[in-house]
Amino acid sequence: MNHAPCAGRRRWLLLLAGSAGAAALAGCGPGVGGSGTGLEPPPALTAALPTPSLHADGIDGRHVQAVLEGSRLRVTRACPLLQFSGRWNGLPGSPLHFEGELDGNPARPARAEVQVSGSTLVVTLRDGTGTVLLGPLALGSVMTLPPLQSCG
Repeated sequence: MNHAPCAGRRRWLLLLAGSAGAAALAGCGPGVGGSGTGLEPPPALTAALPTPSLHADGIDGRHVQAVLEGSRLRVTRACPLLQFSGRWNGLPGSPLHFEGELDGNPARPARAEVQVSGSTLVVTLRDGTGTVLLGPLALGSVMTLPPLQSCG
């Protein structure tokens, strides 16, 4: 009785299963040369701005603020309070589009359109129906973000 062909087949199947598992895991999470997020920062931004980059309105920086970190954008308006959080949609061009939500609520989809002018971001926020909620508004680069204005 010769069992050599069966042992060879089992070894081949184990090798095939191990290779498939390794290939499936290779695309998951951070690794050499990548962030693990699937999207790198928009080229127009990496060329012009540091990351993270802080931006605020020209009055006193307390009315509207934005934080751009990699492919993520957060915009906050003080009064009435409005918060946008989103990710770059991966498409180059101008304006850049960030898809996200308002006030941390996935049921309130929104989009930010961002144009880069030197170290200034020109931001327009739209709700899920396309209605403009903010902007276009120029937000200059700042070293730190002051506390937001209170709505008293």
